[in-house]
Amino acid sequence: MKVKHFRGPRLFIASVAQGRTILRGFWILVCRWKFFSLGLFALALGLGALVWPHDQSLLGRLHFWPAEQERVARRIAWFLGTWGDYPTYNLPLAVLIWLYGVWKKSSAWRRVAMICFLGASLAGLFDDCFRLTLGRPRPDTHMHDGFYGITYAFSGGFQSFPSGHAAAVFGTAAALLVTDLPLGLITTAFALAVIWARMEIYRHYPSDVIVGSIIGLYFGWMVGFGAKLRLPRPLPQNHRS
Repeated sequence: MKVKHFRGPRLFIASVAQGRTILRGFWILVCRWKFFSLGLFALALGLGALVWPHDQSLLGRLHFWPAEQERVARRIAWFLGTWGDYPTYNLPLAVLIWLYGVWKKSSAWRRVAMICFLGASLAGLFDDCFRLTLGRPRPDTHMHDGFYGITYAFSGGFQSFPSGHAAAVFGTAAALLVTDLPLGLITTAFALAVIWARMEIYRHYPSDVIVGSIIGLYFGWMVGFGAKLRLPRPLPQNHRS
């Protein structure tokens, strides 16, 4: 009688190897497209600066619902804002795709899961470098707008700019748009719903979600296209000399 061995550890190790290859492609693109990267981040900062003076008025225009509809909209927004976060959405989504790949015995789907995971993770980590140091108060704190610095950034309500939710959800969406269009379109629609929700419940200003979304799009695209690069294989040991 044949004994079926549990393939989980072996498949996990194979996925880690896939992730390393994807990161290699990502880094090659970052180095190759330096001016594109600088231009995109300059665009993000420029748009953020243009929208910044109008944040309060734009935020007010989002709340156009009649009283009863506004209550429903806020309930929906709280649901989307709560579940559209990295630990409750991006990470579980990557795990589900990976498990689907295990079930279907598909290396391609396990690779999609790694792309999904890396797109959201890299975007979120980059976003956190600024969100956790600039210290912009959230709209619902009703504090004077501005940057209060790293001293306040770790206090509750001072992590508004850029939006971490926007970076993570668009990191996933952009990566999947490149690698699996139908799934990418679904996650893009969800990403748009999440950034609306974060403004609807006064957790972010428009400039927060604009800059956060561009960060997510950049890292998602770079991971997705980096995964498609044909990387040169290392020479065998006996040819290295």
